Amino acid sequence: MANFSLSKTTYINGLIMGIGFCLYTTLMWLTGLDSTYLYIGQYFDMLIVLLPVVMIVRAIKQEQVGGHITFLKRVVVALVVAAISFVIYEPFLYVYHHHINPEWYNAVLTLKETELKAANTPAPEIARTLQQMRTSGVAQADLFRLSAIIPSVIILPLLITLLSYAFVRNSKVTLHQ
Repeated sequence: MANFSLSKTTYINGLIMGIGFCLYTTLMWLTGLDSTYLYIGQYFDMLIVLLPVVMIVRAIKQEQVGGHITFLKRVVVALVVAAISFVIYEPFLYVYHHHINPEWYNAVLTLKETELKAANTPAPEIARTLQQMRTSGVAQADLFRLSAIIPSVIILPLLITLLSYAFVRNSKVTLHQ
């Protein structure tokens, strides 16, 4: 049976990642990059993807203290870091979207409308697109974003686990211990 005991640093990396996402969202709001300057903020939204990559690879490196880490343990480390982050960030997002900045989605809709008008999109198509976005936004908020579990706690961490082989190498790779 493989040893799945994880070091304290794995849990700390999950905590840091969750708090990091909360701080990122708060800073985007305070600076207006999620509303007034959304066209600039969208670039920061692309950069924030590096946070889970850095935190998961860091956790895997820290678990590799003995010089060897199995593929299965890499997966477990990535999933634990992501799950801890999710448990911190998702409730924060709920509070943010419903109490701190409930109007945030209107800025997204306004930006989309501006983009569609600039592309000379016919008015009926603009109205249809905006209505679909409104419906999607309401559905996500009502589900407390539970649909985010699969991509953020399973798929992304698994991809980062595979990516970790480029940064955290074993002397020999094994699938079990």
